[in-house]
Formats: sequence, structure tokens, C-alpha cells
Amino acid sequence: MIVDTETDDRWLQLPNQPYTVRSALAVPILRNEEVLGILTLLHQEPGHFSLEIAHLMQLTADQIAIVLENAQLYGKIETYSKALNYELEKGRQIQRDFLPNEIPQLPNLEIATFFSPARQVAGDFYDVFMLPGDYLGLVIADVADKGVGAALFMALFRSLIRIFSGQISLGGLSIIANEEELSILLESEMATNLYQINPLKAVALTNNYIAQQHAQMSMFATLFFGVLDPATGILTYINGGHETLFVVGEAGIKASLNSTGPAVGMMPNMKFKIQQVQLEPGDILIGYTDGVTEARSPSGKFFTEKRLRSLLDQSALLPSPLLERITTDLFAHISTAPQFDDITMLIVQRKASD
Repeated sequence: MIVDTETDDRWLQLPNQPYTVRSALAVPILRNEEVLGILTLLHQEPGHFSLEIAHLMQLTADQIAIVLENAQLYGKIETYSKALNYELEKGRQIQRDFLPNEIPQLPNLEIATFFSPARQVAGDFYDVFMLPGDYLGLVIADVADKGVGAALFMALFRSLIRIFSGQISLGGLSIIANEEELSILLESEMATNLYQINPLKAVALTNNYIAQQHAQMSMFATLFFGVLDPATGILTYINGGHETLFVVGEAGIKASLNSTGPAVGMMPNMKFKIQQVQLEPGDILIGYTDGVTEARSPSGKFFTEKRLRSLLDQSALLPSPLLERITTDLFAHISTAPQFDDITMLIVQRKASD
């Protein structure tokens, strides 16, 4: 505080100033011992500022310091948020690239897919790929939890299924294991075509790898993996704790593909039964994740499996129109509510012969 600028050596009077200063008060704006600024008051009369005014201005400066600090923090958060969003957007694009770029085009099959993550990255995935012997691999899965962690495990699950099923060659490396080691139980009445049975070993191998190498993460996935013979319509599959898949014919639902084993990755050496179903010409196979049946309306009501079944029991459609029917009804149900979970669907139809 300067009582009189004419008698105080600390005051520097610059020439040609438009305002004559006789008293001055300078209050530092401090936050955690850092000077964020200085609040300066000037007056043309000497002795204008008292200790009481200085105290009040110090209180004011303290409040200004809080505001300035919050502004700085907000700026940092905004910068960090933009950087994080940029990284998440890159992650979203990378994850999109993990989904099949092109669905195999087979003359007697029609395939439709739908993928809508609840966040920028998701734990759901589907996959469609060719296997040795001209068989078609069909996968739909839902990794526990959501967000970045689930997305990373989604990529791992997807890669392991492709590698262990033989879809990806590892320089001639053949993955061989006996039935007991893989905990795969074959139904006695099944047609044991090795081209259809062998790829399904991928489920048990993936289960053991995740359970043993990443046990501390407690991550697992519900997963359906089917191997379809396009020529005969025989679908050989494992349903590892996933939602029930449906086979839909002209009269509606004709078969339910229920769970044949636990979720994949929970514990090593779990047993996964293999089952088969016949897709007749015109039949449609539909798989989905629980983001469909557990989609919530603004009032919190679930979409439910019953409502999905009612849509499937209507007149038969091709895969794309059927997918449009379901998604239209689903998002009308969600309406203005936030999407609670990832939504994924995979629909395959064995075409009727001309």
C-alpha cells in the first residue's frame, strides 16, 4: 500500500500520464503460492486506501484466484478431453476394422448384420469368415463390461477364434488337441464331419487362454460360434453362455439354439457341447446380443425376448427387411433414452432354390 506517491520511493512516476496518482493499493492474486495476477487500485487523493480496504481487496483477490484456477483447470480438462476423444475415435475406427470388411458372398446364402456401440468403443462383435473345406464360420459375442477394456478383449477374443479355428494360417502350424484336453462333448447322433467339428476347438482353446493368461482381469465373453455347410444347410455350433439364437421359417420360430456351455474365459478346462441344427431352404438364423432384449425405454422398461420373438413370429422376410423391422421397433422403444448397452445382430438365410 502506498499512502502518498510523492513521498514513497517505491512509486515510479512516468511522464505524460493522463491520470495523476497520489495513493495506490496492489493486491497479489495468489493460489498455492503461485502469482496468477495483481489487482491494482489507484486514486488521485493521498491516503485513500485503508487497511480495511486492503483486507477486503485481499478477500476479493482470493475469490478471483479460485476463478482463475478453475478456468485454467477447465482449459486443461478441455484439452485433455479433446485428446481423449481423438484417441477414442481412433480406437472406434480400429475396432470397426476388426469387424469383417466384406461378408463372404455365397450363392445360396444371404447375410445381414447390425452393430451399434453404446459408447465410442464396444465389447460386442460379430464375425463371418470362410474356413477350410468351403465352410462358413459365424460368430456373435458379447464381452463382459463396456468401454475400452471390453473393446481390447473383444479384439483378443475375435483374433483367437480366427486363429484357433484355422481361418488364419500360422506358417503351417497346426493346432492339435484331443477331445479330453479341449473338453468338447460330441452328441452321439451328430454327423462327425471333421471340417465342421475341428474349427469349434477354437472355443475351448480360447477359453483356456483367457482364463489362464488373464485371470486377474476377470474378463469373459458370451459367445456363439457356428460352422455352416452352405451346401447342406447343416450348422454345427457351440453356444458359450450366449443369448438364445433362433431359426425362423415361414411359420415363425422353428428352433431355439440355447446355451451348450458356460461363458468363455471364466475358468480353464470348461466343457462345451457341440450341437447341430438343419437350416432348410428359406430358413433364417438370427443371433443377437443382450443389448437388444435389455434395451431400455425412457421409463426403464426392457425390450424383452418376448417382444423380439413376436417380431420373428410374423410373416417371413429376407434378412435385410427383417433386420430393418427389428431395429425400427427397437429404436422406437428406446426413443429418447440413452442406449444402455451395445447392440449387435447377425442374420443368415439359406436361400430357397429357384
